[in-house]
Amino acid sequence: IYASGQIDLKAQYMPATAELRRIGLEMCFPKGFENVEYYARGPWENYIDRCSGSMYGRYYTTIDDMFEPYPKPQSMGNREDVSWCALTTKKGDGVLFVADYEQRMSTSALPWSALQMALAAHPHELPKTDGTYLHLDCQVTGLGGNSCGQGGPLEHDCVKGALHQMSFVIRPVFEGQ
Repeated sequence: IYASGQIDLKAQYMPATAELRRIGLEMCFPKGFENVEYYARGPWENYIDRCSGSMYGRYYTTIDDMFEPYPKPQSMGNREDVSWCALTTKKGDGVLFVADYEQRMSTSALPWSALQMALAAHPHELPKTDGTYLHLDCQVTGLGGNSCGQGGPLEHDCVKGALHQMSFVIRPVFEGQ
């Protein structure tokens, strides 16, 4: 942690299970952190096996627009190959996350936690939001083809129970920057 407020974070994960949906960090920010800006694949939701139609660029969105109205709430709104993302208030204050130049990350920001979405059978059963939940992941499992009836994601698009590492910089952002 530096005097400027910058934080250098390096994390290593060694999961005890063979396969995971995602591996990384989930952070909760207070209500009001609703604007998302990022340089990654976009502008729409994309995953490791569903990103060829998503172009690299600088995009702006909100946590409400990252929500996809699936019949069953679930992990959603993912963006792949993220170089950086910022989560800010309407005033423009917030936090910037810059991925290590050798390894981009995956990210999503939603008004509900992964647990809150898993416990809701339908979107109308989601609780009143208590903040903004930001995911910064070193890997997210692909979607595969289960919605069409044939199998899950390919082997190389799955998060395996092996050593995973990620590093990024966290910087404060202030109005007008």
